[in-house]
Amino acid sequence: MKKDNNRKNETVKVKLGIFTAALITAAGVFAVMTYLQRQALSDFEKKEVYAAACFIPKGTVIDASNAGDYLVLKSVDAGSVPEGAVFHPEPADGLSTLYDISRGTLLTETMFTSFEEMISGMEDPVIAGFKADDLSKAVSGILRSGDRIDIYCVDPETGKGELLCENIYIVSGYDGYGNVISDTGPAVMFNIYLESEDAPVFYESLASGSLYVVRRCG
Repeated sequence: MKKDNNRKNETVKVKLGIFTAALITAAGVFAVMTYLQRQALSDFEKKEVYAAACFIPKGTVIDASNAGDYLVLKSVDAGSVPEGAVFHPEPADGLSTLYDISRGTLLTETMFTSFEEMISGMEDPVIAGFKADDLSKAVSGILRSGDRIDIYCVDPETGKGELLCENIYIVSGYDGYGNVISDTGPAVMFNIYLESEDAPVFYESLASGSLYVVRRCG
């Protein structure tokens, strides 16, 4: 009898072990299937992120007034969304592109610099404008949005150039029709950031044709 009971107990234990192992295996398979199902569903999940509506040149300032021209919402697969993607742009204070951005590119925060960085070191910045034809000397090379320039004023007595403003940020460049340059072509009109106290002298010198600019490298 004892042998029979021992055999029965061993049989029960074996069956319990097999059942437990099967249960663990089933739980593992269920977990894997659930994960794969979630992954499959994520491939069909869509998210709306901002993309470049057109070619955006390096240094272009995007704010509330022109965001609709440069930014467009695009619905893409969740798995295609890049790290740091722009879901909620805040262009009110101005953002500037750090390099050229092709049309359709999904935008990320690392592609822009902030308004505060653009005017860092300035106490009371204002926007001023000038035309290439207003300068006393032809500009060497092409000026574009995002460039930094030094502005010189020619002394009428000595004919020497004196530094008027340095490290000035070009906000945007325009063609002869007043359109923002959206390709690699040269601009003929420019908006720049100036200290408000420098604006009167800048425009006086501009009117007299005694200004020229030098583009800073790097």
